[in-house]
Amino acid sequence: MSSLRHSSLLLSDLDPLTEWDLTKVLKLADGIPAYRYSATAFFSFLSTLRTSIQLSTSAYPPYPTMSLPPPPQSVQSPNADLPTLSTYPTNTQSDRISSLHLIADSIAQQRQSASFTVITHPYPLSLTILLLGILYQYLDYATFATTAGGVIMILLLAVRMVTGGYISLAETINFTWLEGPGGLRLAGKKGHGRSPSGGGASSGNVDPAPLTKTNSGNLHGSAGGGGGGGNGKRSRNNSNSSARGAEGRDVENVVVVSKWGQEEEIIGALVMRVLRKEEKAVVRAWTVKLRYRGKGVGRALLEEGVRVAKEKGVGSMEFERDHANSHKVLPDLFNGGLERREKKAKGMLVEVLKEQGVGT
Repeated sequence: MSSLRHSSLLLSDLDPLTEWDLTKVLKLADGIPAYRYSATAFFSFLSTLRTSIQLSTSAYPPYPTMSLPPPPQSVQSPNADLPTLSTYPTNTQSDRISSLHLIADSIAQQRQSASFTVITHPYPLSLTILLLGILYQYLDYATFATTAGGVIMILLLAVRMVTGGYISLAETINFTWLEGPGGLRLAGKKGHGRSPSGGGASSGNVDPAPLTKTNSGNLHGSAGGGGGGGNGKRSRNNSNSSARGAEGRDVENVVVVSKWGQEEEIIGALVMRVLRKEEKAVVRAWTVKLRYRGKGVGRALLEEGVRVAKEKGVGSMEFERDHANSHKVLPDLFNGGLERREKKAKGMLVEVLKEQGVGT
């Protein structure tokens, strides 16, 4: 009975547990014979663990510290090695020559576009198919194949001939065109060009007549007419020189280039003429290399051109009516693509002028 009495626990005996007193817990555990020794060992373990935790950490070596590498002195941008695009007006002879070559190439490339337009146009294409169909009705297979090949070759040669005018126009792009009164003319045709302001026709003879010296020492113009003495010719030549000098002060040719990469390859060019009397600038040529088109190079050229025009005090800018890429050697029926490109170029210039606050 005594063992049962000692082993029986009342709810009131559990109250000391809430106080977490080790002595009371051990005293309570004495009333449970089966757990007496195990409880004593458990609480002894807890006491030992508590003592171990409270030991000073000075008895243990400190944790090793890991040193971070020093930050780099300068962080290089990932775009540092990329080629750069620079657009600016140039006066060097080499840049001007490269610009003229680029403009001439762009005119020659118009021949390819014109040829493709003629070949794929519905009218020539329909006539070619009709002709081949008629030949097919009256010829055997072998003869038809030979004849059809000859017909197609003749048509391609005809297209090549009618678009050859662009090559003649490209050959006129030189320093004479750059410094002359403006306008292009086909080889062998005079009076084809127009003045930068869209005025009367140019005679095609851009350079003044060369001067020669006679035995008497008087200056004569080799292209001059008869009559008058040497003094009159000298006076006339001097007056012409003065007129040309006055015109030079009122007119200024500007070449703007876009260069790309470390080799500074010229990939775009804009040629414009500043007309101070008329207070405007006219774009005489504007082109970008074929593989760089559609990447913003042409717009950058127009923006730089407008900026230069503002610096020179002119109040408007427009495309010259007779600019380098405006000529049409084909009938209007085949010039739809050229007219669309012309309209797009003028629209872009208007946008740039509005952005920079310049009138058109």
